[in-house]
Amino acid sequence: MKAFGYLFSVMFILLGGVSSSLAQRIRVESAYYGTPDRGRDVTAQVQRFADYGEPFRVSNDTFRMDPAPGQVKALVVVYRVEGRRIRERVKEGDVFYFRGGGYADAGPGYYRPGIRILDAAYGTRGQYANVTHIVQNFVRIQRPFTVSNQTFGIDPYPGVTKRLKLSYLRNGERRMRIYVEGDVVRL
Repeated sequence: MKAFGYLFSVMFILLGGVSSSLAQRIRVESAYYGTPDRGRDVTAQVQRFADYGEPFRVSNDTFRMDPAPGQVKALVVVYRVEGRRIRERVKEGDVFYFRGGGYADAGPGYYRPGIRILDAAYGTRGQYANVTHIVQNFVRIQRPFTVSNQTFGIDPYPGVTKRLKLSYLRNGERRMRIYVEGDVVRL
């Protein structure tokens, strides 16, 4: 029984070290949810998502409040990843993704030579999630990907076939493409 108690104590200490290292990796300096005129500080709530690197939907439900009823809101977050300062603005209804590691170096719109992802939206029937950062990362590492809930970590319209709408520049020329769920994207 003593061996089990010792093992449990060691595991607890290790897990505590892992969670504190995750918290140090992404540090939220400020997070504001609302309109320019009316909003609330949600830094502590966003830091909890950052501690686990989890994406989340920007909504009144997520923050358990509506700082500006009847108005379209946005979340503005300033955070640091491995010493790099990043500022993101995400509209209400879209999904917020923390950027990390080398990807934070790239800055917004990072692209491999010749291709620049401008916008990527995944969903259907007016319910779309902003997946621009995820698609930019696939393009950056030059890796094909499948259009799916698993790839994007979200199902914006359960039970209905979704589409990926892409807006990008290829060698300076603006292009639009639509892929259906299950398609493999190779840019």
